[in-house]
Amino acid sequence: MDKIDHYIRISQLIAREVNYELTTEEKLELDNWLNESKENLDLYHSIRNREKFLDWDQQLHQINTEKGWDRFESTIKPHWSINTFKTVLRYAAVILIPLFLSGIGYFIYNDISSLPQQHGQVKDQKQMKPMARLILADGSKVNLENQENVALKEKDGTLIEKDAGRLKYQNKANEDSKVLYNTVEIPNGANYQLCLTDGTKVYLNSMSALKFPTQFSGKTREVQLTGEAYFEVAKDKEHPFLVNVSGTRIEVLGTSFNVKAYSDENEIVTTLVEGSVKVNPSEVDKSTLLKPGQQAVVDVKKEGILVQDVDVNLFTSWKDGVFLFKAKRLEDIMNELTRWYDLKVFYMNPAVKDLRFGGHFNKDEEFESIMEMFELTRKINIEVNGKTILISAK
Repeated sequence: MDKIDHYIRISQLIAREVNYELTTEEKLELDNWLNESKENLDLYHSIRNREKFLDWDQQLHQINTEKGWDRFESTIKPHWSINTFKTVLRYAAVILIPLFLSGIGYFIYNDISSLPQQHGQVKDQKQMKPMARLILADGSKVNLENQENVALKEKDGTLIEKDAGRLKYQNKANEDSKVLYNTVEIPNGANYQLCLTDGTKVYLNSMSALKFPTQFSGKTREVQLTGEAYFEVAKDKEHPFLVNVSGTRIEVLGTSFNVKAYSDENEIVTTLVEGSVKVNPSEVDKSTLLKPGQQAVVDVKKEGILVQDVDVNLFTSWKDGVFLFKAKRLEDIMNELTRWYDLKVFYMNPAVKDLRFGGHFNKDEEFESIMEMFELTRKINIEVNGKTILISAK
């Protein structure tokens, strides 16, 4: 295998890794290449560094590429033609580009120094995103946008500690007090963490709400969810933890799992990470017990349950600030992005909704940058007008 074929092969492997398509043999092949030298490892991390790639791509749209290619062609063998590189680019799409730039960048980037420097155009890309709000038992609302650490006290004596992005409830209630309920609501572009009085941790995704008692009492620990949440339930065999959502009840003792049940979707998706959960639609005889790595999809209209094995990371990465997709329908991807960025999406060609993509994006990325990455796949055209997105076939 000559050098160019070797680069093509490595590019294929990295592209397949990004899309979670590597076979066991291919992963071993890629690992062997990474272990060959520190240079290979550095190059790999450079390729996977998406911010650096976007800088490269922006620069490439400003430089004299014809001059760069002429200089490049003059130094390589005759049979390494431009057509060779057009073929190469089809192998690994976006991921391949920075890999080859590492080899030909010397010839092209020498022309960058002649670009005019832009001044006075730097702007703060970070916009203030809305944060959660807490609704207390008496109906009063607490804005959780500010980052100050404060302490609240409910009428039953429950202490509520608030710090940056998190609420913690402490079991300080008065004995025999009436059960009070609080609600946390999450808007677009935000998420929040809760620690309930039993020690259960809840991560709430954007456009979600959780209603819960300030103190658990009785034989069960019950909460009401709309939207999406990840639960790390404190173990208590005597008091099962119940999540009620759109007529479906999810019962656990102590476990970690994700529930997705947005009102604009017809499915309730429960993904189990650790422990075990029982999913009960409104018809009790259809309850299903899940094992780690399994997912239950409840059809709200038909009340049927589909159980399947999944990569749980694809359904829980959001709580760690990451969008993670693998061969996912474009419409489903855009639905997730819409909830975070508050976008309006229009499809000029209905067929593009079913195109499938994989990717890994940080949730603090500007949505325009993510749209650029989709366009670079050469599968679709995207027009951005404010927060309105028009998607059409290529």
